[in-house]
Amino acid sequence: MTNVRSQRLLCPSLFAFSLWIAIPLVASAKENLWLDAARRSITTGELNEHVSLLADDMLEGREAGTRGGHAAAKYIVQRIEASGLKPAGPNGSFMQSFPGNAQNLLAVLEGTDPELRDQYIVVGAHYDHVGYGTRRNSYGPIGFIHNGADDNASGVAALLEVIDALDQSGYKPRRSILFAFWDGEEKGLLGSKHWMRNPTIPVSSIEMAWNIDMVGRLEGGRIEVMGVRTGTGLRRMLSTPTMTEGTWIDFTWEYKDNSDHWTFYQAGIPALCLHTGLHDDYHRPSDDVEKLNVEGIRLVTSYFVEQLCKLADVDQLPDFRSQSRFENPHTQRRTQQPLPKLAPRVDFKWEYRSDTQPVFYVRRVSRRSRAGEAGLRTGDKIVAVNSLPVTHESLLPAIALSAESEITLDVQRGAVAAPITLEIPLSGEPIKLGLSWREDPAEPDAVYVTRVVPHSPAARAGIELFDRIHALNGSPIVGRADLLTKVRESLAGGAMSLRLETESRGFLNETVLSLEPDAEDSSDATL
Repeated sequence: MTNVRSQRLLCPSLFAFSLWIAIPLVASAKENLWLDAARRSITTGELNEHVSLLADDMLEGREAGTRGGHAAAKYIVQRIEASGLKPAGPNGSFMQSFPGNAQNLLAVLEGTDPELRDQYIVVGAHYDHVGYGTRRNSYGPIGFIHNGADDNASGVAALLEVIDALDQSGYKPRRSILFAFWDGEEKGLLGSKHWMRNPTIPVSSIEMAWNIDMVGRLEGGRIEVMGVRTGTGLRRMLSTPTMTEGTWIDFTWEYKDNSDHWTFYQAGIPALCLHTGLHDDYHRPSDDVEKLNVEGIRLVTSYFVEQLCKLADVDQLPDFRSQSRFENPHTQRRTQQPLPKLAPRVDFKWEYRSDTQPVFYVRRVSRRSRAGEAGLRTGDKIVAVNSLPVTHESLLPAIALSAESEITLDVQRGAVAAPITLEIPLSGEPIKLGLSWREDPAEPDAVYVTRVVPHSPAARAGIELFDRIHALNGSPIVGRADLLTKVRESLAGGAMSLRLETESRGFLNETVLSLEPDAEDSSDATL
């Protein structure tokens, strides 16, 4: 990844529901056969072999144009040839030379669909590093070999394993895939810029580009995908029901001119970058193999194989979004403000107690309040709500949210044995789902959650701010109004199903909803 010193800064309305069961979205076994085979072929042993060779001292930091850089190129070409990919450089070669004694390495997996095979996805990783380091490209100490194990032997290893996985699985894409190993990235994206000026396929045929840069330090399971806002609907496409346990996708709004994805973005092409984060060894001699999370590289590569094949086979790829030039984490915070809390529908305070029998203990109620005028008193013990016995702390607030205009409370007062029945008026309108949502211009076929009402079935189900809703009852949604219409049509049925992407996690699940409050606690019913 390009150093900050030689370039620029471096990327380091309202309803309520009850969630009962979350079912992973799983494709049929037949559809997953080739993908399973591809993933099985990705091994930590092969990844470690690649990074160990590329980050060996013998290659002297792989600076573009040096003997170490050429040795790395020779190794990569040998691996490409073994996969059976066709050369995609000039004159039937895998290599494209450019000034500085440097060379890009290019290969193609041709598409099979007569209508799509002339479209291309460009997948790249730079294989050069900074050699012995200088004051312009190293954080020191300089004069020592900078092996660049993470930057970017890890990305090259991942891409080599992707190529091998597709070869081993026998995968045949509908679109063509151009695999590019860029040289000179550390000197200002020289390789990808040279290719863009001297393309070996028509630039107009490129539908998308994906860059892999620094994927060797997976920490906390976080896989960073930059650039999802460069194409309309990309985030939705790159979410998955098959995330490996412990991993998650950070669809960051951070996007900078710090690696080869930028070359394609500047040409008006949706461009992504796969990354696992910066660290203290970045552009230092200490970026060595023993510090890599090789199992993490395997997990990233497994995710990438699935997404690459999805993009290569989908009927239509997203259009470029020029608006992304004005979007960043600051605009994200400004535009994705959650809605304020709602006023409560009841005007008394209670406390749930379960030491002897479950009750709601009335802590405070004013005689001039609606509840006070209806006869409720401080110290009363609520033992039933709408004739449902108290069994859990969500019962009262859940029923109060969804009831039309009043609720019935059975209360015990002092030493009086028989409960007193009181009708308590409610304020505001009934809430049927406990969610509010908003549209995202980059994702017209989804909405994101802007409010979860406390104590609502949605809150008890674990729905969080900024979760994304993709479909209702199996029907894709088209924006806020469409979801509103579909929800209203489903309310009478008593149940509905939502397809959700968990906030900033990239994981999809199918969630079956029940719209009726229940005497039993459903907070543990999510599977």
